[in-house]
Amino acid sequence: MVQETGSGSLSRPDGATIAYHRLAGKTPGIVFLHGYHSDMTGGKALALEDLCRAQGRAFLRFDGFGHGQSSGDVLYGTVGRWAEDAVAVIDQLTEGPQVLVGSSLGGWISLLTALERPQRIAGLVGIAAAPDFTEDLMWQDFTFEQRRALLETGVLSLPNCIEPDNPWLIHRSLIEDGRNHLLLRDAINLHCPIRLIHGQKDEDVPWRTALQLADCLAAEQVEVTLVKDGDHRLSRDQDIARLRRVVDGLLADLS
Repeated sequence: MVQETGSGSLSRPDGATIAYHRLAGKTPGIVFLHGYHSDMTGGKALALEDLCRAQGRAFLRFDGFGHGQSSGDVLYGTVGRWAEDAVAVIDQLTEGPQVLVGSSLGGWISLLTALERPQRIAGLVGIAAAPDFTEDLMWQDFTFEQRRALLETGVLSLPNCIEPDNPWLIHRSLIEDGRNHLLLRDAINLHCPIRLIHGQKDEDVPWRTALQLADCLAAEQVEVTLVKDGDHRLSRDQDIARLRRVVDGLLADLS
């Protein structure tokens, strides 16, 4: 039985460790999956933890490989690796039905996790969910010179709008592995209730991605919330309040 409250680390077969923090409580629990180059200490994760604490509900947040307090170098992280780790987190650190709340990359990972464990996932919430971003928002936008550099050297440097002095390094394996996990090319065989929130001033992931994702999902209970003045992070006070309302509403529907 998973009853502990507190922080810890989950060991993986290759020796890597996944840092996590969880609350014990009733189900369905909530699991938060952060975005690329983010971690489990962001405002959205902590706000959902407060929500669950107030409701006596189980909650889990964790750092993906190469992020935050987990081991590894994010340069060598891949979508497949992050998805496998997320499934392990669900299997070993939670019990009963769970609602996955994924931000950006975490939205893609939550979809892949739900496809692997459909019997465990009661619902999904995507915040600027970014399925297929390695192909549609990276590779397809790269210039010929960038593609050649990536293929020849294995690593490409990209501007970091958050920290201009700390450019993002993209490894060839991120692009190549991403192609094994693309979702927006076909129907997505998920049937749980799903809520998608996307800002229309998102400069990283186009808001129309939410509509494309909704169209691909087999689920009938899909609701899309577009925030006209919202950016990619959706971390302002009003954005956090909206997220809490959406998650609370989904939990009410499930009950």
